[in-house]
Amino acid sequence: MKGMRTIPARFMRGTPLALTEIEMQLIPGFFPRSAGVMRSRYKYTCTDCDCRFCTQTTEKKKCCGFAGCICLPERIAAGCVSYGELLRLFLSEIQLRTFASRIEKLLKESEANPMFFRNAEHRRKFQSLRKSGLFPLLNLSEAYAAAVFLLTSDAFLWKQSKDFIDQSGIRFKDIRIHGVGLDGYTIFHTARDLYHGTDHIGVSELSDPELINDKLLRLIINAFLIRRHGIAAIPA
Repeated sequence: MKGMRTIPARFMRGTPLALTEIEMQLIPGFFPRSAGVMRSRYKYTCTDCDCRFCTQTTEKKKCCGFAGCICLPERIAAGCVSYGELLRLFLSEIQLRTFASRIEKLLKESEANPMFFRNAEHRRKFQSLRKSGLFPLLNLSEAYAAAVFLLTSDAFLWKQSKDFIDQSGIRFKDIRIHGVGLDGYTIFHTARDLYHGTDHIGVSELSDPELINDKLLRLIINAFLIRRHGIAAIPA
């Protein structure tokens, strides 16, 4: 499947034992994903992710801290990491002050009104795709999920792109956006950047409120969170 990374056979390549070697390299109960971190089929709970059970916890060091948590993916999957915590983690990695100040503003606003989707229609559309089972990459590829999240937020973009999105990937080169508005243009190119790993929309643009308003910035930052942590970053 496009977007999935397989483990190559190193010593038995081209022989009948190649598949056996590949199987021996896999961790039982896990499967590889595109981001390079192994995701388990086991469904974690917040109790499983209690810091008391962490191997890094000692009498002298009670907790490694949120930013250095070695179980962060499992905690996110279990639903015990809040949207605000993910924003704070994102903020801790920003060096450009003008950009950081905008994220700080979003963080304060999220405490009173945590909003992940652009609007109710965006939520309905994206969650409908997710529940349909026709797009398995939403759960397997962070890049795919982040791009679809953005494309479904704009009615015009979704109309233009939906025929070029399937279970194998997104064919951005075939999507025509002539006539799209300024916000839609930004959303499209950010989605393409997150999918392909390019940087047509840079930090300087994200830092400028005259180019990207607060509501659009929140949408983009939420797509960043999906790209970093997967679809589990979306609040229930």
